[in-house]
Amino acid sequence: MDLKKLLKPRTVAIVGASEKAGFGGDTTRNYLKFSENSDRLYLVNPGRDTIFGHRAYHSLSEIESDVDLVILCTPQNTIIPLLEEAAEKNCGGAVVFASGYGEVGPEGKEQQKELVELADRLGIAIMGPNCAGFANFIDGIFAFAFLVEERDRKGNIGMISQSGQIVLGGLDSPNMGFSHIISSGNSCNVKVEDYLEFLVNDEDTKVVAAYIEGVTRPEKLVTAFQKAALKKKPVVVLKTGRSAKSQELAASHTGSLSGADKVLRAIFKRYGVIEASDLAELMSFSAAFSWLAELPKGERCVFMNVSGGEAGVMADLADEYGIELAEMGQDTKDYLQTLVPDYGSVNNPFDMTAGIGYNTPVMVNAMEAISKDSNVDAIVVAYTITPEVWDETISHMVEAVSIARGNKDLKPVFWIPFIEHTRDKESADALKASGTPLLPTGRYGCAALKKILDFSVAEFEPMKPAIPEKAHSGSYSLSEFESLNYLSEHGVPIPPQAVAATAEEAVEKAKALGYPLSVKIHSRDIQHKSDVGGVKLNIKDEAQLRETFTTIMDNCKKNAPNAKLEGVLLKPMLKAGTEMIIGVNNDKDFGPMIMVGMGGVFVELFKDVQLAPAPLTKSQADNMIKKLASYPLLNGYRGGAVCDKEALVNLLVKISEMAADGKDTVKELDINPVFVTEDGAVIADALLVVYDD
Repeated sequence: MDLKKLLKPRTVAIVGASEKAGFGGDTTRNYLKFSENSDRLYLVNPGRDTIFGHRAYHSLSEIESDVDLVILCTPQNTIIPLLEEAAEKNCGGAVVFASGYGEVGPEGKEQQKELVELADRLGIAIMGPNCAGFANFIDGIFAFAFLVEERDRKGNIGMISQSGQIVLGGLDSPNMGFSHIISSGNSCNVKVEDYLEFLVNDEDTKVVAAYIEGVTRPEKLVTAFQKAALKKKPVVVLKTGRSAKSQELAASHTGSLSGADKVLRAIFKRYGVIEASDLAELMSFSAAFSWLAELPKGERCVFMNVSGGEAGVMADLADEYGIELAEMGQDTKDYLQTLVPDYGSVNNPFDMTAGIGYNTPVMVNAMEAISKDSNVDAIVVAYTITPEVWDETISHMVEAVSIARGNKDLKPVFWIPFIEHTRDKESADALKASGTPLLPTGRYGCAALKKILDFSVAEFEPMKPAIPEKAHSGSYSLSEFESLNYLSEHGVPIPPQAVAATAEEAVEKAKALGYPLSVKIHSRDIQHKSDVGGVKLNIKDEAQLRETFTTIMDNCKKNAPNAKLEGVLLKPMLKAGTEMIIGVNNDKDFGPMIMVGMGGVFVELFKDVQLAPAPLTKSQADNMIKKLASYPLLNGYRGGAVCDKEALVNLLVKISEMAADGKDTVKELDINPVFVTEDGAVIADALLVVYDD
């Protein structure tokens, strides 16, 4: 749906405009105070002739011209007829403040459904209902219902929130400057994903900040994320409800290790979305990207402090948050040593002492020298800016940063205060003008810095997402034999195998396979075979095989009396190696998710896994494996064999392609263990769950 008339209207009507407190009065006050097209504003109130000195129309029909946007400040029972009346004025957008719709129960949901059907039929994009409105600071349109302090808020952050109060919090934040703010409310026929796509495409928006409670159009969400990644446009998201499950989990390890929160995190990671854990991070991350003149080209930082104690604190925080401290070249160190007193020493973090901090030209020289060092990607000035107790050092340091940033070749600079304090506005404005983000204090500041550095160096490989095309009502598990055959049919290498319904048939099949063998129960109804005595290993000869067949069948009849037993599965014993797990969990919204991690009996204990949406490229699969805590086990840990990691990567890629192709067939896959040796990667066991419709 076209959002132009909703978010960039030429003419606007406020229906229910008033001089009284409330939605009608406050929206009218806001619009007249902040908007730049009040000459194209129509105030509508059947009981008034003037409002705040402006003509009031008694109805929409009375307005002489077309109206692009109507802001409805009226009760729920008036909304349907007002939209029908607005359609006669070629209206294309509406803001509906009224509540009592989908948020209140079955009756409200039915009324919201009626609202959506009407709006779609009329071609009207609705913001809301139950929302706080929006502001377009680029075109000067303030269609927002909550009163705010009068000041300039124009900037380059596009903010979306399903909560009006969170938008209000953003408007109250002195560090945030906006292109657009949008309170989407119930998002009836225009969803959060539609606004996200609008802001990603918007040239006036440098950073997108989003508070999301739920996802209704996953394909559009992924498309918008991919567009942002290709543009290298930061998208910062705070998603609530992260502990909720997206679907009923089956019996596999994969299902238990890949719930809704983990799936969404994997989607964020794939597309370079910056995840905030709370509102403070949502605001601080967004503001930092907004202020930053250009992204760093690497992650190596030099911290500049005025005292040794502060340098020590920053060293600990940098280590805790994984911020790489640059190793400055000897020439740089020798030059900096000439700038500090005799008792000073040049390290990183750099205790530049008051000798540099109190001297603007000297600090400029120090920053330029550090910036020219090829081992350095960014500079971080760490000092607390305070307005009440003025420290002359602050003015010198802020001035030095501003002057140094005037050099277009200077590498990016960040500022982190040490303690929470009211910021001196003049200093903050100077840093903002120079393209230097004033980050939050300590941990929050380092968290923001790390997010920016990671985003700066991340490389995005576009892939066609495997979003399911239909919903499914049921599923069933295949036997291990059937599961492995399915993999083989889709190009995934499997070890030799055979099934036997009788002991005699088992002996005959064993001649082709060779001893020693593994013998397992062959049954769709038994997923965890060892739990019912359905597994025997290292069977060395015919006599032992006959005995094993009888034992396994007896065990399973006793311990799984309702299971249909079809015989046994025979496979040659595999060469033991590092045990890994590969899995697929088909999320109902985002499609197949690929999991890799430490396998065997430790998978649930350590939960050392990585998750990513299918399909995978080789580099994506390789990165997943390298991020595992157990990765050293594959790399020859403490004298062990160096495993064939490329074989594991290739297997992971092949399974991801199979899962993407089977996005409407495969529900879950559990391959545990995969034995990885110096000679390759071999599947030892597999459980496949497929949809039955």
